[in-house]
Amino acid sequence: MTVPVRSPAREPAVRRGRTLARATCFVWLLLVVWPLRVFLAAGPEPVAVVGALALVAGFAACWLAIMWRVLGGRALRRRPWALAGMTGSALALLPLFGAPWAYTSFVFVISAFAASLGDRAFAAAAAATAVVEVLVLVAAEVPFGQLWWVPLVIAVQAATCYGMKHMGLLLVRLQAAYAEVERLAVENERLRFARDLHDTLGHTLTSITIRSQLAARLATTDAARAAREMSEVEGAARQALDEVRLAIAGYRTPSLSAELETATRNLEVAGVEVRVSPADGPIPAAAEVLLAWAVREAVTNVLRHSRARRCWIELGVSETAASLEVRDDGRPTGPMDDGDARAPGNGLAGLAERVGNAGGRLEVGTLPGGGYRLRARVPLEVP
Repeated sequence: MTVPVRSPAREPAVRRGRTLARATCFVWLLLVVWPLRVFLAAGPEPVAVVGALALVAGFAACWLAIMWRVLGGRALRRRPWALAGMTGSALALLPLFGAPWAYTSFVFVISAFAASLGDRAFAAAAAATAVVEVLVLVAAEVPFGQLWWVPLVIAVQAATCYGMKHMGLLLVRLQAAYAEVERLAVENERLRFARDLHDTLGHTLTSITIRSQLAARLATTDAARAAREMSEVEGAARQALDEVRLAIAGYRTPSLSAELETATRNLEVAGVEVRVSPADGPIPAAAEVLLAWAVREAVTNVLRHSRARRCWIELGVSETAASLEVRDDGRPTGPMDDGDARAPGNGLAGLAERVGNAGGRLEVGTLPGGGYRLRARVPLEVP
């Protein structure tokens, strides 16, 4: 069974975007204030006021129901009752509000039609909307100079909504394809790892099996030779162990780009604003691996031992060395606020040893204005 891979970095951003888009729906409803104010200023009967307010409330509720679902990523799940209720209330309000409603209602109607109808039905509904709005304005004796542009604006909005709808569908498909690519990448990596282990250990384990069987048969007839065979088995087993360690070490070698992506994702998920400044030029592979280890350790310390709100990751490269600096504005999470909980531990000690063995230098400590900094500098030619 395979589990789809999700990107924690994308999901919060998508949720924030959808929340903001949904919030704008309430802002758009402010357009209803103008026709409602004009209607109330005319001094209608109380019964008409109650009916108009009920129709406006129903219209707004149905339109919000449609747009809320669409902007929530479920555009393909339509709500016919909401579309029917919105259309009916919009038509019922035309004789009450008159021209002001004709000038504003199409904004909501066209967007709801675009979200709820197919291409042909939407085109027909948009055309019908333009005809109805123009007829209402003509019945209200609106001059031609104030109504000729209404069909044009409706056509422009219909084309815009149509394009945005199909762009949204393409983005949904792209997101699904991206998730599938991630899943396939994980599966391919698993297959490659299994294949490499098989290629690495297959011959050695076969040799161990054969020699063990031979030693078992010789144990009662030729003890000396059986002992030699078991000695060979021991050597083969040690060789297999070394090969496994080498294979695992190769897979555990970090990538700087991958570590930066992971660090950015984890910091954003933890609510830490992160800014990454890339190097001005390429960094050799050996130096890049050391900086990748430094990024992993530094960001781990930020997440575990600080209450940081911002983090800066800066990479640099010169003619002789590559450098990394990770700073944050956090405070220590230890028992005392005037000390730093990020005292050198196994992680920093191991990183310092790794960088030192390569001829580099690691500096860590608190900053005078608050926060913490880790700076690593490694030569471009790592021994």
